[in-house]
Amino acid sequence: MTRRLRSSAVALGVGALVGFVVAGAGSRLAMRLIAVADDREDFGLPTEGGDMVGQVTLQGTLFVLFTGFAQGIVGAFLYLAMRRWLPERPLVRALCFAVIILGFGLTATINGNAADFEFVNTVVSILSFAAVLLAYGMLVPILIDRLSPVTVFGSRWGRGVVAALLLVSLVSGALAVRHAFEIADSAVVMADLAKPSPGQQFDLRAWARLNPQIA
Repeated sequence: MTRRLRSSAVALGVGALVGFVVAGAGSRLAMRLIAVADDREDFGLPTEGGDMVGQVTLQGTLFVLFTGFAQGIVGAFLYLAMRRWLPERPLVRALCFAVIILGFGLTATINGNAADFEFVNTVVSILSFAAVLLAYGMLVPILIDRLSPVTVFGSRWGRGVVAALLLVSLVSGALAVRHAFEIADSAVVMADLAKPSPGQQFDLRAWARLNPQIA
């Protein structure tokens, strides 16, 4: 087996395993943690994906696991394509890749489920999925490099690509996080405006007494 085929086989296996366990099962665990952190006032409301808040279904779980499995493989091959240009030290290499995954992963997660931040705990949601993304981003490089070592190239063009990806991922992730908090803050403001003041409640009761035939 040539080195390229061996690296591809390793990436496929590592991506599938880490994707299924960390990205898939980890995301499902994060969803349960978010549901536990919720005040339960929103249980039963539809989410952005069409599910119900607080409801766990076999179909939903299988979908999350399969999505993690597929995305895990894609991420592993992404690392395989760029690892020659990452820093030589293993821990720094893994950290650089994890930051890229974190930034773009949070962007995709938040933008894809923007409406859900109107009722979920924003801090718990972001921290939960950030932990899953970081765990995946750290494990994939460590396992692939252990099973299929690579020689690091000092290509300026390649290092420039990695630096650009890091910058874009950081900016994109930061903007997505800010957007999530803006959605949450707007939902709180709208909920406060929708609550009638004590004076309004008194006026409505008085109106009902004066107009019993309509009330």
